[in-house]
Amino acid sequence: MRKIPKDIKASVRARNVTITGPRGTLRRSFKHLAIEMSMVNPRTLKVEKWFGTKKELAAVRTVCSHIENMIKGVTLGFQYKMRAVYAHFPI
Repeated sequence: MRKIPKDIKASVRARNVTITGPRGTLRRSFKHLAIEMSMVNPRTLKVEKWFGTKKELAAVRTVCSHIENMIKGVTLGFQYKMRAVYAHFPI
């Protein structure tokens, strides 16, 4: 289960997660995973996997981490810096 902060709106529909906050909206599809996702209440998102193998259960934690990063992205935002590097490899 993941708690949703007060200034964030979250929704789940057919394993498509949408997070809306002060800095915009992020959408992510988790259709490639056989997991159950549901909103227990407007402030709690639940991710479940029944009778999964070790690898499938690890995917549940990964999905939770993706959702946390989405929440962080719509509240704080992300900054990407690109650097051009030239490298020469002698033959």
